[in-house]
Amino acid sequence: MLPLLSLWHTIRGKIAIGTGLFLVMLLLLGGIASYDLGRIDHAARLIDMVDDLRSDVLEMRRYEKNLQLFPGRTGDMAALHNFVDLTRERATAVGQEYNAAMGRRVGDGAHRNLDLLLEGIGTYEALLDDVPPDSAALTDQGQRLSELADSAVRRMRQGIFTAVGDLRTQLLAAVAALLACGIGFAWLIGRHIVRALAAIESAARSVGAGLPLPPPPPQLEQEARHVLQTLDGMAAELEKRHAMLLQEKKLASLGVLTSGVAHQLNNPLNNISVGCQLLGEDINDARLGVRPMPAAADVAAQLDEIQAEVVRARDIVRGLLDFARDRPFTVARHELAEVVGRAVALVRHDMGAGVSIEVDVPDALALPVDAQRLQEVLINLLLNAAQAMDGKGEVRISAQTDEIAGMAELRVSDTGKGIEAQYLGRVFDPFFSLKPVGEGTGLGLSIAFGIVGKHKGTLEVQSQPGQGACFTVRLPLAGRLGVDDSGADA
Repeated sequence: MLPLLSLWHTIRGKIAIGTGLFLVMLLLLGGIASYDLGRIDHAARLIDMVDDLRSDVLEMRRYEKNLQLFPGRTGDMAALHNFVDLTRERATAVGQEYNAAMGRRVGDGAHRNLDLLLEGIGTYEALLDDVPPDSAALTDQGQRLSELADSAVRRMRQGIFTAVGDLRTQLLAAVAALLACGIGFAWLIGRHIVRALAAIESAARSVGAGLPLPPPPPQLEQEARHVLQTLDGMAAELEKRHAMLLQEKKLASLGVLTSGVAHQLNNPLNNISVGCQLLGEDINDARLGVRPMPAAADVAAQLDEIQAEVVRARDIVRGLLDFARDRPFTVARHELAEVVGRAVALVRHDMGAGVSIEVDVPDALALPVDAQRLQEVLINLLLNAAQAMDGKGEVRISAQTDEIAGMAELRVSDTGKGIEAQYLGRVFDPFFSLKPVGEGTGLGLSIAFGIVGKHKGTLEVQSQPGQGACFTVRLPLAGRLGVDDSGADA
């Protein structure tokens, strides 16, 4: 019993059990049909026997009339006795065959007529044995036998036709029951299969959207559960590989940024060096009596300038480290202008002196984002813009809110060579690049697209050849990602 129950919890098991039940019902239907056809065959033979019985009674009456017309003919008397015996045997056989074919059907009157016919044949035979036979009584009894035979034939025919109709109804009912069971089972199996496919489709959509898999329905079959478990494992593995790819791309971008950061660090370090040298010279000159010791206020001012340059260098290194650090995806409220400023500061030197950057982002615009990953999106867009302009042009970064849609729009546009229409639908595909071989991996925009999608936002591009390109990042405003106003994850 337990193996059968465990088999029922699988789609294959349901189909196997249903097929077995269907075959059993088909065999049962075949048995019923065979039984009904056998009874109909008996009924057909019975009709012939009933007709023969009526013919025998008519033959008896014919020889009876011959005896009345030609008394003393021994041949007619012998023939009449033979037909009396034959009619008795035929009536007995008809009764037995009727019972075998139709059963003892209560209320049809056929058995009563046969009994009366057999009793009348006995009386008729007794009248024949009288010497001389009473012609009037013999005629009356013969007439009564004819009436009994006609009544028996009529009732038996009616019973046979009724029985055949019942058998046909019974066969049709069995066929209808089999069809109903087949349709019901097909509906049951179809419902389970559709439910399993719906669960798999929902899981596949969740995997495609980067969302966690929904819990499976409690009555889901084992095959579908195995598929969902496989999809869950695939999603986890894809997430892991995506994180690795993201980190590798980040390190690649870090290599590009390093030279620019080195130049940025050179200025504050030079200022620190110059300040320290000037302060040291003033102190040495005072010791030698060349000039008086610098006033405390002047020394403090020079130290403040040195400290400011130290903080500037620290911020540059911290920004680089924050960009390189691998952290879990964490959403909190951040001012968009601050995120944009950090990204611009990291790539400013690498974009070239001939590239101007205009930033128009409201200071009060704060969004629920992962600042580090949004900064990576901006860095990818800015580096692509610089490469598209070949070191000369203008980049404009602007932002505005769409309160009706509950979204913020961040645009990064350039005056580069633009993108041909045939490539617009592929720029976000992994490993697709319009740069010469060896100058790009084709992962920057793909990763940026994935990061924006993880924020439940969109990344779109509009461009015409020779007129630059504009990338639009649409991100939900506060409250759309489960972030409260305090900046913590809800």
